[in-house]
Amino acid sequence: MIAPKSGFCIPDASFGMIEECRWQVMNDIAAILISQTLLLIGARLTFALLLALVQAYVFRAVMRIVRMQGLGAQRGRAVLTLLWTLAAIVNLPLLIFVLESLVSPGSLFLYSPTARFELIARPMSYAFFIWNVGSILFAAMAPLTIAVFASVQLIRRKTARGNDVEAFDFSRRRFLRLALMAAAAMPFAISAYGAVAARNRRVVERVTVPIPDLPEQLEGLTIVQMSDIHAGLFMSESRMSECAEIANSMQPDLVALTGDFVASTSSQVQSFIRAMSNIEARLGVFGCLGNHDMFTQSERALMKGFESAGFRLLRNENEFIDVNGARLNIIGLDFFLDGIGRGRVDDALRRIPLDGTTILLLHAPQGFPEAAKMGIDLTLSGHTHGGQIALTFGDLIITPARLSTIFLAGLFRIGDSHLYVNRGLGTTGPPIRINAPPEITHITLRRA
Repeated sequence: MIAPKSGFCIPDASFGMIEECRWQVMNDIAAILISQTLLLIGARLTFALLLALVQAYVFRAVMRIVRMQGLGAQRGRAVLTLLWTLAAIVNLPLLIFVLESLVSPGSLFLYSPTARFELIARPMSYAFFIWNVGSILFAAMAPLTIAVFASVQLIRRKTARGNDVEAFDFSRRRFLRLALMAAAAMPFAISAYGAVAARNRRVVERVTVPIPDLPEQLEGLTIVQMSDIHAGLFMSESRMSECAEIANSMQPDLVALTGDFVASTSSQVQSFIRAMSNIEARLGVFGCLGNHDMFTQSERALMKGFESAGFRLLRNENEFIDVNGARLNIIGLDFFLDGIGRGRVDDALRRIPLDGTTILLLHAPQGFPEAAKMGIDLTLSGHTHGGQIALTFGDLIITPARLSTIFLAGLFRIGDSHLYVNRGLGTTGPPIRINAPPEITHITLRRA
């Protein structure tokens, strides 16, 4: 008997052939799932290996710096032993990540401990990320720092003449060693500051958006925008409640929540809804879904949560609001998984009425050019976190988010259409923000 092709059954085949076909299809599905799982495991282990290699490089540099200090054999060994012990402790989450990769890989980078382990996991995770981000910054800065120190030492030796100079050189050599240690510690201090800033610093950005032909009834209308809250291990319910209180204190006409409400699992929806349900706005609270909300399959839970709070989650739809006779059109689109919305925003908008003054809630800003082409007055987005960890050199901003969009943060304009990109309140990956503080935005509409 000729075996049927994979995934293809002949309608008039015998019972035996149909059974063989069914088993072949099941085998093919199992093979696909296994290959995807192996690919995910390989990607996770590769990521862990890269972090380990960075730290190996860092320790080589640290050992060289310790030797430059002239501490002596015994003190030098004590310092290195202390550093190795510290590294082993702070990298326990990486060990858990590797073990999870082999036993139960869920996604590439995200790890979400159960609620009963959060009190232990949170400080360990902060220590892990501060150490590893500091290590990456150190790896970038160490070659230059060591080269400068070595050059100064070489110049010192060549110019040293006489006992007085030697005495002077002793104090200068001590100063240079202290400066080298300070330079070595600086990346870790920056990383620690970034963790503190991500938790405790919240900036209220006040923005005025000029809209041509804005109806008189909408002149001075205020919107509070919050985005990328990422409820979870690094965003507690109490912190979200504080943000809701800040929003209420501004007494907005409308509140826009532009996606990524949860971090890594749908179980985080409940704490988000409890914290945000206290928000009040004269014209209502509206939201759209972000990528984290969709890949965690939190859509249904968020729909129910928004409804229970009296909010409106707009999923490729709109809602008209009558403001003293003027029509305000609030539109919300889901995050598009393919191409982050490119080629899809205009297709979705063609099915939605665009009458009145239009405000589009669109999680990722990449679709703004298409929204502008469709005549949207104001698009509100997030997604980029303002780069989250951004190195600035004058007007130059270096951050991975630059690879995906030019709309990093702030107000942008194409023709008469405006975009505002909110830096977000939470974090993705490292709970660290550098040159990109958490943001709540207060927007005022004005007639252009």
